[in-house]
Amino acid sequence: MRFSGLPHRPKPPLMIVTPFDTSNRAESASLKVLSIARSLHRTTPLLQQLPHPILGQSASTARPGRCLLMWYKLAMATEWCGPFCFYELRTIDRAAARDFYGAVFGSESIAVGREDTPLWVRFDGESVGEITILPPQAVEKGAPAHWLGHLGVSDVEQAVQRWESLGACQLGPRRRTADGYQIALIRDSFGSVVALTNRECSAAPRGVLWHELHTEDQERAVLGYGQAVGIVKTEAFDPGLGIGLYQQFAWQDSQSSVGAMVSSVRIPGVHPHWLYYFKVPDLMRALERTESLGGRVYQGVRVLPSGARVAQCEDPQGAVFGLLQSP
Repeated sequence: MRFSGLPHRPKPPLMIVTPFDTSNRAESASLKVLSIARSLHRTTPLLQQLPHPILGQSASTARPGRCLLMWYKLAMATEWCGPFCFYELRTIDRAAARDFYGAVFGSESIAVGREDTPLWVRFDGESVGEITILPPQAVEKGAPAHWLGHLGVSDVEQAVQRWESLGACQLGPRRRTADGYQIALIRDSFGSVVALTNRECSAAPRGVLWHELHTEDQERAVLGYGQAVGIVKTEAFDPGLGIGLYQQFAWQDSQSSVGAMVSSVRIPGVHPHWLYYFKVPDLMRALERTESLGGRVYQGVRVLPSGARVAQCEDPQGAVFGLLQSP
């Protein structure tokens, strides 16, 4: 198994400590309390006025009353950020990208419009992303075309402050999209770039079924994102490349795996980044179209523990993406 990478060297990640206890018994109980605490926070004005504390005690050693308070505080800390809800292709040629992904994903997946109108990426009749132009200043700094994942938040400004307190940095000013949503780009403390947006998140995954973080140290990344977004560990396996575990994760309100983190930056040429896997009905046909239209397929097909078949690809403009066929 090989992992894709873009031609940039990684930045050293910062250590972030989280209070999650990974023992099955403590984690299961903690998640239940967390769910209750988050509900209280959403519905009780008095609780919403409490300050955001710095956490540091393990749920397995806290007294029951203090355990509830601690997990309520964690609910406050992670309230600002939710799952990925939108996926933006930032490219140097919108028309070429429209034609390429329309052929690979399916003709109905790209909304065709005038050059000055948004190019929406659609799955099952719903918009899950957009094709945009990579800003000239980003091109000048050497940024390649890429897919950018947007994390849904309740308040963009406060979410940026939350991430900055965990070692992330904002990249440029916040902006507003054509459909009225706010966006802020951040580089997390491990070197990967994501966007924060106040766009509403769908309860069910649409279009993108797997999210893969390529990082220098997946154990530290799991802890960091656990504190920032509230992800929880699920299954793990060793890909046999001498880079540690392929650690799968779920969003905190679900036990179903939605992605994984792997220490692939240890492989020369791989830099920190998120890789997003788009669903296709016929993987082999999609791969044939990718290559026939000038794209690239990395090392063929691999199989996830769920039975899903996936492949890592690169479009003609250099943006790396994944394809996934459900079992």
